[in-house]
Amino acid sequence: MDILLLDDGQKIESALVEDSFGTDSLLVPDVYWNCLNLQERKALTKKLPFLLRKYSKQIASMKRLHDRAGKIKYNRGVGKMKKFSIRVHTGVWATLGVLAAAHGVSRYYLFNYMLWLEDLGVGDSTVETLNQGVPRLHWTYNMIWTLNRRQNLISRELKFEPNPMTDKYPYDLQELGS
Repeated sequence: MDILLLDDGQKIESALVEDSFGTDSLLVPDVYWNCLNLQERKALTKKLPFLLRKYSKQIASMKRLHDRAGKIKYNRGVGKMKKFSIRVHTGVWATLGVLAAAHGVSRYYLFNYMLWLEDLGVGDSTVETLNQGVPRLHWTYNMIWTLNRRQNLISRELKFEPNPMTDKYPYDLQELGS
């Protein structure tokens, strides 16, 4: 009798930061693009790494932007979109992707959300608080997408390290009487 073996340990693995930059595309609403001068448009192509350093901790730990785990939310209803190219390392694009996937939104949606936060000046108040004494980016992101057919559930979960809510640090207070 023949045996059929199924291997669930398949994995794709590659370097997070490579020697070269890759070219990827982003979309912004035409209305936003048309408000930018030539210098601001050029700066926009280099803004993604800066926005991720500034907002990734906040985005990783906030309430999810989309409430349906089985769907991806796109920038619908904002009118025409302008496509532009950016050159970033794989790690930058992957970080945007994992944060977007955890929220159930497209990369474009999350990029525009970070631009909106930047325009509001939200980062100015939170960056100092969130980055005080810790790395600007989390060291590890773990995106878990669970499809449970028995319970008819789908979920997206993002775990990250360091996580100040669950990790133990040398300066944690010991319980009294221990």
